[in-house]
Parts: sequence; C-alpha cells; structure tokens
Amino acid sequence: MAASPRPSASRKPSAPPAKADARRRQSRGDARRQQILDVAVELFSAKGYRGTGLAALADAVGMTHPGVLYYFGTKERLLLEVVTERERVEAELRADLDPDTVSLDALAAIARQNVENAVLTRLYVVLAAESLDPADPLHEFFVQRYDGARRHLTLLLRHGVATGELRADLDAEQVGQEILAVLMGLELQWLMDPDRVDLVAAVEAYVDDLRHRLAP
Repeated sequence: MAASPRPSASRKPSAPPAKADARRRQSRGDARRQQILDVAVELFSAKGYRGTGLAALADAVGMTHPGVLYYFGTKERLLLEVVTERERVEAELRADLDPDTVSLDALAAIARQNVENAVLTRLYVVLAAESLDPADPLHEFFVQRYDGARRHLTLLLRHGVATGELRADLDAEQVGQEILAVLMGLELQWLMDPDRVDLVAAVEAYVDDLRHRLAP
C-alpha cells in the first residue's frame, strides 16, 4: 500500500540548505512555510512532482517564485520536505493503532486510515510511480519503504504460524509479497474509481479469504 503497515524507517535523501535555514524562525515564517508544504502536498498528489511547476505553486500560495525558493532553496528540497511532512502525519496516524497487536486485522485498520486521508495516500502512489528510475530523488526511499513493508508482513505471518492461527507450511515471504501486491492493487483501483471500489470492504474481504486459505 502507499502506507506501510507500520511507520516507515526509510532513509530520505539529504536536503540542500535554503536561505531561510540561516534565519531564526518566527511564527509567521513557520506558518508560511507550512502553507507552502500543504499546497505542495495537494499539487504533487494531483499532478505529480514532475507535473508541478514552482510558478504554479507560488501562484497557489500567493507568493513569487523566489519567495518559495527562499523557504526551500530548490524544487527537489521541497519534494523532500513534502515527504518528511507526509511521514510525520503517517507516524501520528499509526500511533492510534495498537503497536502490540500483530494481526491481519491491522491491514483493514490501515485501509480505513488511508481512505480518511486520501490526499496523502494518493501522494505516495503518484510519487512512487515517478520514482522507478534509480536516478530519481525518491527511488531509494521507496525501495526501502516497500522492503520494510514486506519484512513487516513476513513477521506478521510468522507470528500467526507461531500462535497456531496460520498453517505451519506457508511461505511467509512469498505470502507477504502477495499481500502487499494485492493491497497496492486495491488501493490503486480505489484511487481511480472511489465511487465503485470500496477499499475498506475489499481489504476486509481479502483478509477473510486469506485467513481461510492459510488456516491450519
């Protein structure tokens, strides 16, 4: 899924400095900076990083192009800050989930959160699609993010085997990869046609089927 089962520990690329970094932050400047980030999230989720020009972003927040660069330095730095903001929000959302609950039920809970925060969900789907080339600034970030999601799902399945909930002969790594593929596919279908695809219901049905298939 665009959001992994637990807060991602993916390493984000380092960001170059901006002029505003050298100045002491004031509340007005912080508010302006947050406004730019909020609008960038909206635009990047709708048009992608490549399809969003700094001039359009500046117009949307009522600033000049140099004004935006004052806070972020470069467009790539803005992209990295958008990812940091998205990770911060995701960590807050995941904090509402019980970290000690190791269950397939967590997948449906995450689907609900993704629906409730559709813009942030779409943001990572769009940015990931733009990051297939190893030279893209977020390529390694998404490689690590999806690797972390697969590893977490593998651990979740192995826990189910250990507790007797799931059969002992299942290939946890293979099934974990399958789960991630199904969840990402359902998420994409929902984003494409939210009126006809109920993401939460689809994930709940998949989890029920998975339990039936993997039962001892």
